[in-house]
Amino acid sequence: MVLTAAAFLVSACGGGDEEPARPKASVTPHKAASPRPVLTPTPGGPTTPANYRESCSLQPQICRARPGAVPVQLRRPLHFPSTGQKCPVTGGRRLPDGLPFGGVAVGSGPVRGVLLQHDAKAAVAGTLQLEVQPRQGWYGGKTLWFSAPSYTGPVLLRGTRLDQPGEVAFGAGRPHALAVQIPPGRGVNVVDGYRAWTGLTWFREPGCYGIQVDGTTFSTSIVIQVQFRP
Repeated sequence: MVLTAAAFLVSACGGGDEEPARPKASVTPHKAASPRPVLTPTPGGPTTPANYRESCSLQPQICRARPGAVPVQLRRPLHFPSTGQKCPVTGGRRLPDGLPFGGVAVGSGPVRGVLLQHDAKAAVAGTLQLEVQPRQGWYGGKTLWFSAPSYTGPVLLRGTRLDQPGEVAFGAGRPHALAVQIPPGRGVNVVDGYRAWTGLTWFREPGCYGIQVDGTTFSTSIVIQVQFRP
């Protein structure tokens, strides 16, 4: 059965038993393109989960709480292209027919993101348009992250603003976390072998942002331009 990406956002699919993690590959850490300032989280705002239990408790629509944490090799330095007068966006591509969801995906590798918005041209251009309804000083854009059936290992999601200091947060109803740790195995939402992680990605204001996706065998950096929806 083929579902749209939006359908994942409103469904609560039950997952099966966790599958064992695949053997971890040796990965050479990436060097950051340029140093970034260390930001202090806003008191009472989103936090950085230390392990799977904390991360999955904040976002149960993504995963089940369990012991352990992402391997240390996934905590690579953030690596994004340098910014100039123009945001170096990562262009998106419309997903082919036959997948359990549709839309415009950004990034490469086994884990990618889908920008859920009305303007497909904007998504292809790497632009995420936000609703102008803030929560706790943050603006959320609907996103869906998915993993191809070929990869069942752990995933670490993190982000930062590139054109000036700023944070990226993740959460379904509000900005819960400054990072997401996803354990290996089947997970919660799985269709035809694709693991899907739904929710919103949160920003404090429009600008140029980078989101990094790390797994045991890959590290992908995605750059998007965030703007308010016209």
